[in-house]
Amino acid sequence: MVAPEADSDNAFRRRPRQSRGQKRVELLLDAAAAVIAESGLEGATAEAIALRARTAKGSLYQFFPNRDAVLAALALRYADEMRQIHERAFPMDPHGMPLDRLIDRIIRPLADFHDRHPAFRRVFASVESPPGETRSTPARLRVGLFESFVDRLDVLFASRNPRLPARDRRRAALVSASVGQAVLARRSRATAAEKKPLLDDLRRLLALYLQPLLDPAPSKAPTTTARKRA
Repeated sequence: MVAPEADSDNAFRRRPRQSRGQKRVELLLDAAAAVIAESGLEGATAEAIALRARTAKGSLYQFFPNRDAVLAALALRYADEMRQIHERAFPMDPHGMPLDRLIDRIIRPLADFHDRHPAFRRVFASVESPPGETRSTPARLRVGLFESFVDRLDVLFASRNPRLPARDRRRAALVSASVGQAVLARRSRATAAEKKPLLDDLRRLLALYLQPLLDPAPSKAPTTTARKRA
């Protein structure tokens, strides 16, 4: 996973040292997110971002060398918030918690995050770099966040059902993360009327898939007749 501090240093032309400078950076990132949500990455020019922030274009270049650096800083901000959501969403002890509540505890804050940050999907949907070229900061962060999420699911599933073989557990974590990511990404593009049904369907889909793996029905003891026949 990419070290956040290394990416953060690369994103800035000059790191803000005072609270006033940090506020200006946050204002510029808020403006960039608003422009991206409305006009896509293509519309997020330095001029458009500065206009939305109600500042001169030179103010943006004071902190960021180019537009890609703005996107990198925005991706870092999203990644930091997403990591915090992951830490809060995963319970230390999942035993005794109904599976539907466990699923909802994880996917609801992720859905809320997507709703609060409509630019998130576009910032992280950058095209993969050709072989041999360095990945962009958003691309590296996206891979790191996904792998970290799969790892957390793997640990959670192991705690929930220690008898589940490691290979099956890892595959279940990968499938669950991939399905959740795909549905939440589709939901972020959906109309307001479609959002709740899509989230409800994701809950049901994950519950049906995970129940036999994480909450298998106890094996029945053989009946008296069966024991006699044996």
